[in-house]
Amino acid sequence: MNNTGTKSQKEVSIERQIEKITEEKDEPDWVTDLRYRGLRAFESAPQTDPIISEPLEFLADQEKTPAEGIETLDDLPPETKNLLDELGINEMEQRAIAGLTIQDGTGMIDSSFREKWEKKGVIMAPMNEALKRYPEARERFMKLYDPGASKLAAYHTAVWNGGVFLWVKEGVKEEIPLHLFFLIQQEALAQAPHIVILAEPNSEIKLIEGCTSPILSKHSLHLDMTEAYIEEEAKLDLTVLQNWPEYVHTRPTQRVKVARDAQFSITSVGLGPGKSNITDPHYWVEEGGRVDVDSIILAKEQSHVDLGGVIHLEGENSTGINNSKAVIMDDSEVITRGKINAVASGTKGHISCDGLVMDDGASMETYPGLSSRVEDAELSHEAAIGEIKEEELFYLMSRGLNEEEATKLIVQGFVEPAIEDLPEEYLSEIRKIIDLTVKGEE
Repeated sequence: MNNTGTKSQKEVSIERQIEKITEEKDEPDWVTDLRYRGLRAFESAPQTDPIISEPLEFLADQEKTPAEGIETLDDLPPETKNLLDELGINEMEQRAIAGLTIQDGTGMIDSSFREKWEKKGVIMAPMNEALKRYPEARERFMKLYDPGASKLAAYHTAVWNGGVFLWVKEGVKEEIPLHLFFLIQQEALAQAPHIVILAEPNSEIKLIEGCTSPILSKHSLHLDMTEAYIEEEAKLDLTVLQNWPEYVHTRPTQRVKVARDAQFSITSVGLGPGKSNITDPHYWVEEGGRVDVDSIILAKEQSHVDLGGVIHLEGENSTGINNSKAVIMDDSEVITRGKINAVASGTKGHISCDGLVMDDGASMETYPGLSSRVEDAELSHEAAIGEIKEEELFYLMSRGLNEEEATKLIVQGFVEPAIEDLPEEYLSEIRKIIDLTVKGEE
């Protein structure tokens, strides 16, 4: 270890994980040094998570042996394919196989069609490999994060494992989306992938990220961190589909820099947010840039969902939009606390938070925040929380629908404005996810 003195038991546990990972990966010394930086920060970092008081409860697992010869979903192991089917992606993937990279546990299942994408100017490589091969990855790795910001940030810095580097070269415009899946199939697992995305000037790319786990995977933590660099006039559309069971805690964290006249949009659909789902993304937007954040949460059972995040409008005439739709069922709890900071002239921002409370034990709170340092910024917010009205149910049931069908139709109508601008191939799958959730199916 790189420091002296008495080590706490927690430090010893993290150090053992670092030694195990570095031995398996044969990684460069500078990467290992970053891990020890996270270890040193862990003890003094603040405990900011209201649910997870001790990340060491989630022990990192051994890397699995990568599967070989994966070109379509049919080449995947049966148990892995079943998990992907739960995300509703199978039909869409069969229509247009684009790119598929999977992280199963802490190990990458690499696909063999990477060469086809490289010829197009799109690099998608496992993070450990990318840090050795590509200066573009090394120059941007762990640059937007402060490991001392929280216990979980320090822990991720120390024990991150897996993830990908996505590099879209200048001028490349690809309509067919890439696919990236994270699967947890073991209990007591801390899955901590690190993702770096570089979209060079005037490039366009679509990325679908799926996350799931079987019901039997209890007491697990998904702690992914994404650093994205959207350069001048580039465009990245990210769609995130989540189907976590009730025992999985998820902490997706994003740091995104949007350059002049660039665009970044993210649509996150949570069929199963897991036991808890807490987000804290930050987006920095330069002149003429735009960020659109759309979140659709279907909370059920006893899940705790806290959607935070800040859009920093740093360049003139930049725009930030943050919309959230939540359907809250059973005894679940949803909190939204998006914020927009305007520090440049001509900026525009809007926050919208809507909640549909389905059961007596469900609850929602919303805390939109707006801050401006300039006189001509146009910032606004709106929020509404309500229940399904009896007269709406009665009307639909009088037209021949049963109560479940009527409820499903009302929920679809509530969510539809948040997803209507997505491509049609996404819409059919997302609607299917919503149907399954409202039916109460596993």
